[in-house]
Amino acid sequence: MPSFREYKSRRPNRVLYDTLTFYSEVFGYIRLVNMQIFPKTFAGQVYTPCRMEISESQQSSTPVIDCTVKFSRLAQDFKQQLKKWKGAARITPISVTYQRFDSADTSTPLKPWTLYVNDVSMDQNDVTVTLTLKNPLNNNVGRLYTPEEFPGLQNA
Repeated sequence: MPSFREYKSRRPNRVLYDTLTFYSEVFGYIRLVNMQIFPKTFAGQVYTPCRMEISESQQSSTPVIDCTVKFSRLAQDFKQQLKKWKGAARITPISVTYQRFDSADTSTPLKPWTLYVNDVSMDQNDVTVTLTLKNPLNNNVGRLYTPEEFPGLQNA
């Protein structure tokens, strides 16, 4: 029986790739892969390399509920795309698919989560994006007034 040291020296070295796919009707799909130099292909889609810091929620043994992603100053193209999300375009949410791929099988994600952009803050150096499980556009939405319920709204 091999020792633990021998076993560790023989096991295959695998790389886990963290990917984010942003989608909005305004700018389409933006696919990013963390900590890479060259573009990578996962599940038939090409992901652009980007330096980002992903910090997941601090809850153990539960799925990702919220997440904060900080993009460094190398993410200039991504910043320009996010700036298009303004005015009436903010009625539709930005959905984000957070996936983790294994280098042994790059066609199937290990952990896919679909989240929504809750907050975006930009400065001259960094972009910080807060992702949540709940669609933030569904929060604090009141019922629309209709003339059937409130006849005072009718133009007489």
